[in-house]
Amino acid sequence: MHNADYLTIDGRLAYVEVFGDSGPAVFCIHTAGQNGVQYRYVAPALAAIGYRAVVADLPGHGRSEPAAGGPVTNLRYYGDWCLRVIDSLGLNRPYVLGCSIGGAIAMHMAVLASGSLAGIVAMATVDFAAMPRRPRALVLEDSGSPSIRDRTYYGALDSCGRIVPPERIELIATMHCREDWHVTFADGTAMEQLDLWDELPAITCPTLVAAGTDDPFFPPACVRATAERIPGVHFELLDGVAHYPIEEMPDLAQHFARWVHLLTSEVPA
Repeated sequence: MHNADYLTIDGRLAYVEVFGDSGPAVFCIHTAGQNGVQYRYVAPALAAIGYRAVVADLPGHGRSEPAAGGPVTNLRYYGDWCLRVIDSLGLNRPYVLGCSIGGAIAMHMAVLASGSLAGIVAMATVDFAAMPRRPRALVLEDSGSPSIRDRTYYGALDSCGRIVPPERIELIATMHCREDWHVTFADGTAMEQLDLWDELPAITCPTLVAAGTDDPFFPPACVRATAERIPGVHFELLDGVAHYPIEEMPDLAQHFARWVHLLTSEVPA
């Protein structure tokens, strides 16, 4: 079963797709500037192995209307927004799967509501307290020279790992070009400014954090340092993968099922 609909959150329409009609729910969160199309292969694959995959476009992304205040520069807003989408859909203790800013949002959701989540899988994400240096703030002139399309295209070409065939890399880069630079840069600013370092130890739901060995943005050591702030966390290196495992790994759904088994096998009955 595949269903697509709009919800009204904060007076704006939010686009949500659901794949599968039964099984544990998995709430999927995309990366900065992108949208739920990143899960176009993963979500049906999750449904095929018994999960109910829920994919939402964040405010201002894809088919969702923008937030009332314009592009969002605070990832905490996204975390709260995602929890309200989950409540609106009546999802009972879903898993949360997120990549890059989606992983950071998943961590924030777990800080806020660990008891209402079955667990989280956060990939290719850090708290910037773990980074050796903070990048400069994104500014208006970043929208040109080269064009944002070129910047996104060539950046995506350079952000896929060794395991990804060239034709797949080309497809990922081309798909990434369909973005709004206002939203992309706001997301980047929000990621840099999010500070969960002192809150991560409050996460109590089962958590797995994964890092790509080839990630050009967030070094695996920094991802690991962030993960180690979470009690009982599982950390996994994805060999030959870079910043977009949800698009780079054709078998991500199977990895997710393995991760869930790992997490649930250690949860007391």
